[in-house]
Amino acid sequence: MGSLLAVDGNSLAHRAWHALKSEGLDGAWVTHGVVRMLATAWRHGPFDGVVVAFDSPRSLRRARDPAYKANRGAHDPALHEQLSLLADLLARCGCTVLTAAGYEADDLLAATAHACTDLAVRCHLLSSDRDLLALVSPTVTLLRPRRTMADMTVHDPAAVETEFGIAPAKYLHLAALRGDPSDNLPGVRGIGTRTAARLLRSWGSIEGIYAGLFDIPPAVAARLRAGRQQVERNLALMTPQADHDVDVPGVLARGVDVERVCRTLEAVGLGAAAASFRHAVARGPLPPLPPPPEVDPTDHGRPARHATTRSGSRTPVAVEGEQAALFDLAG
Repeated sequence: MGSLLAVDGNSLAHRAWHALKSEGLDGAWVTHGVVRMLATAWRHGPFDGVVVAFDSPRSLRRARDPAYKANRGAHDPALHEQLSLLADLLARCGCTVLTAAGYEADDLLAATAHACTDLAVRCHLLSSDRDLLALVSPTVTLLRPRRTMADMTVHDPAAVETEFGIAPAKYLHLAALRGDPSDNLPGVRGIGTRTAARLLRSWGSIEGIYAGLFDIPPAVAARLRAGRQQVERNLALMTPQADHDVDVPGVLARGVDVERVCRTLEAVGLGAAAASFRHAVARGPLPPLPPPPEVDPTDHGRPARHATTRSGSRTPVAVEGEQAALFDLAG
């Protein structure tokens, strides 16, 4: 079948930028951080090819709706320089770097996921962008770092349903109702994640919800009517433009050449990042989780307690090796 890692380059670059910018590093230091993050993600592999997508400087969404992401400040010129270095070095490492005028990284990742699905290739998306949850399927998984790269959530269809109460295909409908302040997309006033999920479980979609307004409690229906234009705007802006062609067979044929990656990074003074990547690929994936303990239905005693320290807190988990080195790469 094959397995492809599709990376949101802007998402990881911003995490590295915010985590490392205070250290006064020289050279391609954002690339150093991103490669270390890729090394951590490799525990969820192995991967037979890597795609890295980047935002276009000019967004078709911003052209269509100037308020979209208008709440974000201008990027530091130094960040633009680091992004350019990152894209160049990853291409030289053998990764497939995707950019397209007007497209954002999530558009290109959606196109990659669809192309993988058509070819029965497993696709692992690596991004902090929650909108990509809509792409999760039996063959598409979202690896979503939280506070740190060591704190990675793995979203398959069951995980999405457990967390949000809806199937992945309905996630953008939920997000459109709830809104996304980070993109300057307010939702319906008083409609949060739980209410949106309940509405979608009852009515199936935003279209179905608005067709059934007369059967929805009056207070909620009034809010939905007042916010309808905003909800439709949100859904249009959140939906990926996945019409870009991605050569998945070419990505897999190119493969992952660890020696090429290391030579490229070492040549620009990123030997530590090269060593991290080499070690991660050699180490292999995480072992499978052990099965849950069997429960005796006749035992009605108290559940076993977690081991605690004298202060009453749970015993801390030891984090070693690459995980320890990456634990502070927060963003």
